[in-house]
Amino acid sequence: MRPYELILPGITLLPVVGVIVLLLWKNATKRQAAIVGIISESFALVIPIVLLTTLRRDGAVFFSIPWISNLNISFSLSLSWLSITFLITEVVVTLAAMIYSLGEKTGEKNSNYYYALLLLFSLGMSGTTLSDDVFLFYIFWELMLLASVLLIVGWGTGEKRYKASLKYFIITHLGSLMVLVCLIMLYVNFGTASLTELILQAGTLPANMQVFMTIFFIIGFSVKMAIFPMHIWLPDAHTVAPMPVTIILAAAMLSMGAFGVLRFPYSLFSIETMQPFAVWLMIAGLASEVYGALMALAEREIKRIIAYSSVSQMGYILFGLGTLTLRGMQGAIMHVVYHAIVKGLLFMVVGIILEVTRRRNIDEVGGLGNRLPILTVCAAIGVLGISGMPPLGIFNSEWLIFSGGFDSGVSIPLTVMTLIGSLLTLVYALRFFGMIFFGKKNPESLPEKSPRALLVPTIAVTVFLVIEGLLPGALLAWATNGLAELFGGLFL
Repeated sequence: MRPYELILPGITLLPVVGVIVLLLWKNATKRQAAIVGIISESFALVIPIVLLTTLRRDGAVFFSIPWISNLNISFSLSLSWLSITFLITEVVVTLAAMIYSLGEKTGEKNSNYYYALLLLFSLGMSGTTLSDDVFLFYIFWELMLLASVLLIVGWGTGEKRYKASLKYFIITHLGSLMVLVCLIMLYVNFGTASLTELILQAGTLPANMQVFMTIFFIIGFSVKMAIFPMHIWLPDAHTVAPMPVTIILAAAMLSMGAFGVLRFPYSLFSIETMQPFAVWLMIAGLASEVYGALMALAEREIKRIIAYSSVSQMGYILFGLGTLTLRGMQGAIMHVVYHAIVKGLLFMVVGIILEVTRRRNIDEVGGLGNRLPILTVCAAIGVLGISGMPPLGIFNSEWLIFSGGFDSGVSIPLTVMTLIGSLLTLVYALRFFGMIFFGKKNPESLPEKSPRALLVPTIAVTVFLVIEGLLPGALLAWATNGLAELFGGLFL
């Protein structure tokens, strides 16, 4: 094993060290616990960046040691262009959420447990993107769910958090069980849990079994993406979760469903096998896009407005994946990253609004523009970003998604409807911005400025959004390389 391969498991092991430190340091203050979490997560970010040079040279970085040898199960990790895109996105989002958490009150009690669970939540997502063993993949996949549920139960808002977290757990676990059925079928048929080996052999399965597994994989991962009508866990979970957890849920965890679709049915089976599902994926994407936008337009609770926008934005991603074209899937992967940045920014803005007004209903909040000018600028950029206005990032990804729709030859009218449906995003985004920042002044007594500890990370994410929109070349290259890995250069 080459030396640089030995540092790959550090992405998963260093957060575990942070968790152990936090569990032992029972008297840690919130700031001390946050620093441990931020340091641990920073190391998890540095490692893939260090390995970028190796990734460019070798195409992938592998680490594998035997685990349950008599069952042919190993602790195998793989860093590829596809996985590094999702990995860095979720780690950066988690870091931003941890830094943001320093400025709000969540986690002041039992701080060590709170930040330990945040690290475990991130670890579940990191392990999911890196796992090259389906047994290991499922362990990390379920860790992601368990840690997030405990965070909502322990530090969520109001008594409704128990009901919301139970709904979240049951519905997403049902989706996970559908994925588990497929993973076990693969293991039983080929006697190995190695995803690399399964990718080479899965095409030999009977056609009806490939179709069955594709359906189960897509539905199971669509639950995690909160695609309509499997989204019903999302609005309640996002609303009652503490703001840092909401940021991670919306900006990072939802994308794990998109990763699952790419990592399993798209990797395991041929384009010919996936082709019959293309139009259905595009229809489901369109339905989710329109439904989420309409619900965001009808909703009055500020946090739920942005939550429903996630249902809509995941629809764009599923539509792009459904095109089965290079441009469409490039756009879908880029949209994952841009959505993470925009959604993180908008929830940070909402967190500040809730902090300064103590109101959650959009009809009870207004006139913040004159009092909080910096926050207004950040919110304006976030709103323009999610609306797909150039030169902000989502314009780039939507351009490719819509281009992929026209390239697909599946249904031009379907792509036209999706493009026109994007106008609904502009409508609910402008309503959100206009009512809160330029509506009737309410409440009358407002602070003269935003809390600095919350505003600084919000400004940083705003700047990052602008930069990513203006300089999309690197992200596009990563997406292209990731698709080349999946399809062997078929589209290139």
